[in-house]
Amino acid sequence: MVYTPLIGFTLFMILFLGVAFMLSYFWWADRYKTPEVIAAEVMQFSEQITNALSVFAVGMLAFGIMLIFLNFSIRTS
Repeated sequence: MVYTPLIGFTLFMILFLGVAFMLSYFWWADRYKTPEVIAAEVMQFSEQITNALSVFAVGMLAFGIMLIFLNFSIRTS
């Protein structure tokens, strides 16, 4: 199935963010922070992860395109 890795990745990210929220709520956060503040911090953390994954994906796409161009240029030479 083509979508199996995508579904697995999505479930892993949901689990990861849930664990991050739980740990930040019970252990890492100061006691004066409300759950809304902690949820905002977890959302900011997830946005940073999304940005890093996007940059990585664009880099991999550029690398793949470069390999395709190199493959065609070597074959025609």
